[in-house]
Amino acid sequence: MSSPEPATESKRPRLLGVDFWRGLALLTIFVNHIPGNVFERFTHRNFGFSDATEIFVMLAGVAAALAYLPKFVRGRSLPATFRIYQRVFQLYMVHIFLIIICGAIIARAVMVSGDFRLFEAVHLDILINDTIPGLIGLASLGMQPAYLNILPLYIVLLVLAPALFLLARTSVPLMLAVSGGLYIAAQFLWLNLPTYPMEGNWFFNPLCWQFMFAIGIAMGALILKGEKPKRSPILFWGSVVYLLISMVWIVSGFWHSWELPLPRFIWEFDKTNLFLPRLLHALALTYVVAYLPVEKWLNGNALAQPFIMLGRHSLAVFSLGTVLAMWGQVVRAQASHGLALDILLISGGILAQFALAGVLEWYRSGTSVSAVRSQRA
Repeated sequence: MSSPEPATESKRPRLLGVDFWRGLALLTIFVNHIPGNVFERFTHRNFGFSDATEIFVMLAGVAAALAYLPKFVRGRSLPATFRIYQRVFQLYMVHIFLIIICGAIIARAVMVSGDFRLFEAVHLDILINDTIPGLIGLASLGMQPAYLNILPLYIVLLVLAPALFLLARTSVPLMLAVSGGLYIAAQFLWLNLPTYPMEGNWFFNPLCWQFMFAIGIAMGALILKGEKPKRSPILFWGSVVYLLISMVWIVSGFWHSWELPLPRFIWEFDKTNLFLPRLLHALALTYVVAYLPVEKWLNGNALAQPFIMLGRHSLAVFSLGTVLAMWGQVVRAQASHGLALDILLISGGILAQFALAGVLEWYRSGTSVSAVRSQRA
């Protein structure tokens, strides 16, 4: 695979599938971030080695490639990098905002219940017990609250993105080789970013997860060239078999007790370092979906449109889902658990996210029409 040919802004494709699957991943993350609810058991992490995070990171790489890679190819690396780092700053501010809002939700629950363990459950107690180091950790992304650690990963991936785009401009295989080399080095040397002020490492290791992001960039480069994945029946059915094996493995609750004379990342399922079985599961799932005529089905399908809107406005929807999920955790911690409460929390949260995406899409359509009219005038 060579570097993608230059493309004009008007020719840049926008695949409905990217928005659709990203929207579905956002809803899955929302459901999984209210642990213990009855609907959690039906998300796809219960039927395989990977979960929505792998899909979200891969699609982030695809979207980043579609948005920025053509500028790097045409030699506009500096303005493109500036745009990327504008996005990084936006994500950083959203992350700080989410921690403050979610911290306020938990603080209110602690005031009502007197149960300080609610802060401890999401690792925000450091802001109360040791405020000064806690604020430094908050500002430096060294503090990694539970359920609020995806955006820091995304921020670091975008910080690395210009280097990956420069490599992809020369050669996409070269970019994948460098990224894969960093992935392997991080696995063997146990490299990760440190947390602060609490001792430890990031829950999502950016040095490993960047490989999934780079694979997404490579997929985006293919799309920009107008190419499609090569249809190999052997690879397709091999992927199907792997997905079935992983489903049986997870559903049966099988857990091996043996020690293999191989590096751990080859045969274990650690999420922090994106061990190989998880990576392969996400790739197999992606290949099977790409093999099917999903894009043709999405075109003009009214049922898919709400999910496409979710993916199109992913940051706003993710932010709302994060706040609602934290509120849902607090409610479930203080109320008696039951099916009715789970239905209310999950259905209400999903409807709220659809409503937000609908409003943003309406506003986006209106501003687009106004821009066209002003240009004609």
